[in-house]
Amino acid sequence: MKLIEYPNEILSRIISFLDTPSPFDDEILQKPKSALTPFESEAGIELTTIKASALKNLTLTCRFLRALTLPVLFKHAVLHPLLLSDFLSFLKSHDLSQHVVSVVAHVPGHYNHVHPAWWARLLNEVPATRLSIIAAPEVFAELARISLWSSDAWAFDMAFQILQLDQSPEAARMRIDYDDLPNFLVARPWQNMVVNEGSSLLAYTTYEFFLRRTPSLLTALHLNSSGPGDALFANLLSFDFVAIFPFYNHVDEVLKCVRKMRRLRRLFVKLCPEPESTWFRDEIEAAGGALDIHDPWNECETSWTLIAHSVVFLTTAHGQLCELQMDDVKVEAMRPTLEQGIGSLLKERWCYEDPASGIWRRRRVEQGSPGQG
Repeated sequence: MKLIEYPNEILSRIISFLDTPSPFDDEILQKPKSALTPFESEAGIELTTIKASALKNLTLTCRFLRALTLPVLFKHAVLHPLLLSDFLSFLKSHDLSQHVVSVVAHVPGHYNHVHPAWWARLLNEVPATRLSIIAAPEVFAELARISLWSSDAWAFDMAFQILQLDQSPEAARMRIDYDDLPNFLVARPWQNMVVNEGSSLLAYTTYEFFLRRTPSLLTALHLNSSGPGDALFANLLSFDFVAIFPFYNHVDEVLKCVRKMRRLRRLFVKLCPEPESTWFRDEIEAAGGALDIHDPWNECETSWTLIAHSVVFLTTAHGQLCELQMDDVKVEAMRPTLEQGIGSLLKERWCYEDPASGIWRRRRVEQGSPGQG
């Protein structure tokens, strides 16, 4: 019996075994890098994994299998704003728009002069539940319509940062009015947010590094008392913050934003590099070794204490936080210090899930009103 003679349900099931999560999500905890290379492929969509290559090969066999495979093949897309029209035309011609689950947009420049805004067109025509943007800090400030405190940006040399936002399937079908364009931050009722600010390590090589202000969307939202930013924070259920070796005073500014997330259920924080990565050594070599290697780790320790205090703040009648995950426990040398420091402040209201897990959960009696525990 030939493959194409099997019922559609069986063929779809076979094809589903080649389905994979977005490769971008697998690397979102790494130092942000350029995503421009994918735009050399058809419609600006990246196909990198072995399974993705197998799916692409399957689409070349016959029209019947191509029709069954395309919705899986283009489930996760990468695009350049200047190629948006071609991207949307490609999806429309193959009836794929409703199958796109996530979109990664690399924004290498300023495109707010284009009307309607590229992000509004994308959100209106592609009901993806996840939008990730890779851009320079000043581009995010432009999207949010705020001023960025970037006079020290040269010291950090952060070419790229990442902002990832999730919405519900119902919200993904809401229409945006091009003639009354909302602020990007509140264009949809975003529920989950991931911010990856990259590495601050190079700034440690400058004189009085602790006086430098990190180029950051979150800092700008805090310092500008942004109304749309506050509205975004108030709606979030989950927040992930990744910033390798940030200064503790910058973490404090970020935590002031976190304290506005009163509906927040889950908080994820990563401040250290991956144990197996080499870029820590690479950046020190690139900087000529002109820094005290103890400084970044000291900043981390202070930041962990500040995080624990903010968790305690949200463990009140006004907060709904019930899970804290500290990814830095993967750094074995720092794990005892982190676990002891966090645990001593959370005390009896929280319990540590498992040894070396990095996950603290709020005790059930603390999650509801009296009598619900």
